Amino acid sequence: MGSIVFIDGVQIGQATANNDRSRALDVAAGPHKVEIRMGDRVVYREDTYVGLGERSIVIVKSGSSP
Repeated sequence: MGSIVFIDGVQIGQATANNDRSRALDVAAGPHKVEIRMGDRVVYREDTYVGLGERSIVIVKSGSSP
C-alpha cells in the first residue's frame, strides 16, 4: 500500500518515494496541515505557514514526524 499526501485534510495524490524529486503544490497563503498517510495511519504530520507570494518547503524523509 502506497503513501498518500493530504493538505488540510484533502487528498492530493500519492507521495513520491526514493527518487529525490520534489513536488510543488499551489496553496493559498495561510496556515496548512501536511499529512502523509498509509492506509488509516498518519505516518507524518507537519503544520506550516505560507505567506503571500512565498514558498514553504516540507521535507519528508521517512517514518513519522518528530
